[in-house]
Amino acid sequence: MNKVKYYTYDILAAISALTRLPIWRLVNIPKENYRRVVYYWSVVGWLTGPLTALVILGLGQFLPVTLAVTIGFIFRILLTGGMHEDGLMDFFDGFGGGRTRERILEIMKDSHSGAYAIIGFVSYAALWIGLLGWMPLEAAFYTVMVGDPISKFVASNLPRLLKYARNEESAKMKVVYEDRPHRGLFILAAHFGLLPISQWSPAGWWMLLFSVLTFGLLYLLMKRRLNGYTGDCLGATFLLCEVMSYLAVWIFIL
Repeated sequence: MNKVKYYTYDILAAISALTRLPIWRLVNIPKENYRRVVYYWSVVGWLTGPLTALVILGLGQFLPVTLAVTIGFIFRILLTGGMHEDGLMDFFDGFGGGRTRERILEIMKDSHSGAYAIIGFVSYAALWIGLLGWMPLEAAFYTVMVGDPISKFVASNLPRLLKYARNEESAKMKVVYEDRPHRGLFILAAHFGLLPISQWSPAGWWMLLFSVLTFGLLYLLMKRRLNGYTGDCLGATFLLCEVMSYLAVWIFIL
């Protein structure tokens, strides 16, 4: 497979796996390409971020900003199939209710949502909507457009630092991500993840800093409690890095 086809199939696999867009109906994507989709997360962020931001900006022309942000929040959940939010809830349930590595993994695998999941998601949603909803409309637009790909790039580095905590058969997507992808993938991910900063500086740099700090704390937690990561951990890492990057805008920009 030549390089152009290699990267094209990888990107299509990422869009297919990480959104609800029916790419799989149009192209038969080999399973091997799905092993690298996490490293194209920031590329997908160029789709989910601007689309969500445009929904907020468009609706904000005739609706209160808080309501426009709430609809934008729901829109992105529908666009991605709620997979990241599902991971966040499982993460809170597992790490909140589990006392051992085995118990954490067992709880995260359980399809039922416990108190930690509900409290965690409601708190996250309140922060997401609250932080954006009280911003000027233009600031909310840029915050979402920039924060989505930045945080996805930061979160995509988790498999480089931790081993997958399950086996392939028990993985939700039935694949395990490559833990040592070639250097070109990191450069590509960094390009798409960091380029949006140029559209909104210095806010973008503060957002990156808060995202990285949040990532570091979550990495230490997973290293200590799980000695690895799961797909749920990835989804939770992205969402928590993102919402903390919004906090940076409030502290240093507004």
